[in-house]
Amino acid sequence: MAVLSDIPGEAEQVSCAICGADSNRQLFMARDKVFYGDGREYPVVECRQCGLVYLNPRPGGRAKAAYYENEYPFCMSDGCSQPLAHYQPVIDRLMERDPGRVLDVGTGNSPFLPEMKQLGWEAAGTEVAEPLADHFREQHGITLHIGELEDIGFEDDSFDAVTVMGVLEHVPHPRRFLEEVRRILRDGGLMALWCFNRGLEARLLGRYWLGFDTPRHFYSFSYDTMLRLLAETGFELKGSLFRPISYASYSGVWAYQRARNRLRAQHERMPTYRLHLPAALELVSRPLGRALAARMESSNMFLFAEGLAGGGRQTTVKEMEARV
Repeated sequence: MAVLSDIPGEAEQVSCAICGADSNRQLFMARDKVFYGDGREYPVVECRQCGLVYLNPRPGGRAKAAYYENEYPFCMSDGCSQPLAHYQPVIDRLMERDPGRVLDVGTGNSPFLPEMKQLGWEAAGTEVAEPLADHFREQHGITLHIGELEDIGFEDDSFDAVTVMGVLEHVPHPRRFLEEVRRILRDGGLMALWCFNRGLEARLLGRYWLGFDTPRHFYSFSYDTMLRLLAETGFELKGSLFRPISYASYSGVWAYQRARNRLRAQHERMPTYRLHLPAALELVSRPLGRALAARMESSNMFLFAEGLAGGGRQTTVKEMEARV
């Protein structure tokens, strides 16, 4: 079986992004279930010190960029983005505040910024893919700054709110990324973050869990690991929301993409019955998902945090837990 480390120059070994430890244990080997049919596998490990789950080794350099190339044409359609209802918890939180400047990191073709513009906010975004940024500007008249957030160079305290939705798992250095978010966010400004939660559902499903998109997801965060990251990068958690994952919406898109790429590469056709699996999973998982959400164990996790005043003492994880 081919693995990433078989190809010279493509793999990079990394330490834990939260505590810096090098001691980890392998949980399983995971395949790219979405875009490629080459059967390559990727080691998923868990830090023995803090419990962070991540790819190690992981794609680096040109190899990393290659795993996104097939997404761009599809992401110029509405099929790649979440429906507006997915962002409603974030919109509701922002509308509790006076309109100001909002930055959405990794916008893609999301309907979120156009909605915030309609609601009176000054909207801007970032995007690493120039074709997506150009397409978005033409469609909505909103500028997407091109590049990684840390490289763009926004001024200090530039924004009243920063949204990070479905992005943090993809970021090579999440601590550095969140420190940059804190720098450009004014004191008391709101960061709204959505990512997949490594809760009970993820632990039960292992390599088959829908929330770990190997190899594009470098990390799989839990509520506890996110609390620690926020506490150590200048944020104070103000609220959280957990929702069940929608297998129909995620798996339907991913199954389509995988089938399309296999046909293009003249691989075997995906059996017809597999295209109906998302709907079946949705029916089975819906009651379980609601129960998991009530216990903060479901796969969709929204976190709302304010930037601590400059020079102030950082909130500890225990203090965060007590306040939420």
